[in-house]
Amino acid sequence: MKLNCTTAESAVAAGEYWFLSQRFEGQDLAALNKGDAQAKALTLSFWVRSTKTGTFICMLYDATNTRHISQAYTVSSTNTWEYKTLTFAGDTTGALANTNARAFDVWWFLMAGSNMTSGTLATSWASYTAANNAVGQVNAVDSTSNLWYMTGVQLEIGSTATAFQYETQGANLLRCRRYYAQRAAANSILYGSSNTGGLNYSNWSFQVPMRAAPTCTGQTGTQQQLNADSAGAFNTGPAYAYWNVDSTASADL
Repeated sequence: MKLNCTTAESAVAAGEYWFLSQRFEGQDLAALNKGDAQAKALTLSFWVRSTKTGTFICMLYDATNTRHISQAYTVSSTNTWEYKTLTFAGDTTGALANTNARAFDVWWFLMAGSNMTSGTLATSWASYTAANNAVGQVNAVDSTSNLWYMTGVQLEIGSTATAFQYETQGANLLRCRRYYAQRAAANSILYGSSNTGGLNYSNWSFQVPMRAAPTCTGQTGTQQQLNADSAGAFNTGPAYAYWNVDSTASADL
């Protein structure tokens, strides 16, 4: 991933911040044993390259129980790929919700105002206090010359980073389709009457079940019966109901 600063923010206000985040469903995290005596440590590894050197902050956020833990890492050389590993202790407080909803995040800060930097960095799990999020964070968006890259991200149970686990494009595409789908062609599969005054229908069946009933865009007609497996649209004849080219379905966290 490449982040290019196109509008500089050199005078950072107290409430300003910029971070990149990855969200997780609670039901994918049972193996963490979060909230009990067997809570597992987590190790985050990634490659980073930045025109801005200095201290950067990475944070884990428990969205179920509003708890957090942060660690600092250093970008030592400008425009140079550097490998980082951060190990976070297990949290014996606060079990994660075992559902398909957002329960856990990883945040990579690039900039933070005093509302998130005026306290003491939360290097142990604690109830969320914004001032302790990103203490020491450098401002990586203070110039339109700034670039920040990241690749090879891996979050795993344990205290040691292992080699990056490469996966096939096909396997990753199926995972992506759980959260987002976009049509490459119009779908005018019709049911019912297309006569004037009659109703006709168009159904969009998703290639994999989505995380939840999605938010859809791009249909001609009125949406109905949205669920994890499919989306419907209807229209009054003789105008056909369509799921148009580039129609989208999003079940993001």
